[in-house]
Amino acid sequence: MSAVPYEKICELASPLYFPLEIDGAIYMVSQNGDILKFKDGQFKAEFHISGQPYSIVIDKLNKFIYVADMAHQAILKRYIDENSQEQITEFLKDYEGQPLLGPNSLLLSTKNNLLFFTDSGPFGETSIENCKGSLFAIDMDAQIVKPLALQCLSYPSGICLSNNQKLLFLCETGKNRVLRFVQTDAGIFYYSTYIQFNGRFGPIACAVSQSEHLYVARFEFGYVSEEGQISIFNSNGVNVENVSIPQCPEISGLTFSSQKSNILYVTENSSTPSCLRILINIEEKDDVKKKDKDKFK
Repeated sequence: MSAVPYEKICELASPLYFPLEIDGAIYMVSQNGDILKFKDGQFKAEFHISGQPYSIVIDKLNKFIYVADMAHQAILKRYIDENSQEQITEFLKDYEGQPLLGPNSLLLSTKNNLLFFTDSGPFGETSIENCKGSLFAIDMDAQIVKPLALQCLSYPSGICLSNNQKLLFLCETGKNRVLRFVQTDAGIFYYSTYIQFNGRFGPIACAVSQSEHLYVARFEFGYVSEEGQISIFNSNGVNVENVSIPQCPEISGLTFSSQKSNILYVTENSSTPSCLRILINIEEKDDVKKKDKDKFK
């Protein structure tokens, strides 16, 4: 396992979660209720909610921002109305009359216009002896909520899609594994265990690179380990590399840059909550290979 160099691009006093890049700007959420934006070296609070946000997504028209709010056990919707006034409304709070435990990770499929989210509740609530976490999909056109795994998961956290958006990967932190959901042509999702880990507490976040490598952040408590770890798998589920991030064991989120395929942004909370910029060599190598192949086309 090799250590990777990283740059801290920003720090905050309150824990940070799930970075997201849109048009060169890095968005992330803070446990104090701030939705933060980092762009061109400037760091500012974009807006604030009176809750405990865990992740956000922005719709394809850049009109609505959806926020997973653990404190209110709901997904909120933020937008600017026709009078240029900010509105924050409740988008989803229950499924068939049963309240959500507390949404964790949000993910928008632009191809199918589905909003996926994990419903984990606070850390530790859906533990091994209480596997009541879920994965849902909201059809944003029909406004229908569909359970893909209902009240059977142990702290479901980070989720990501393959590049063709037909595969969804889910970090089931409490059982130290990654599940893979496969969507058929009929729109039905089937799932199974894709990766079973040993060691460390459990996977907490994941992302798929342009070269179809799956990156899985493996959380550990700061008093147990001094380094963070990201495991990298190829499209066949084979572990091709593990990288360590010194002094950063409590990773809370990761996302690839949409502008530079070898840049990974990571949020981490072990000492001073930070967002890191990491250069991933394996993606650089793949870019070189692709360019070499393109020469002979």
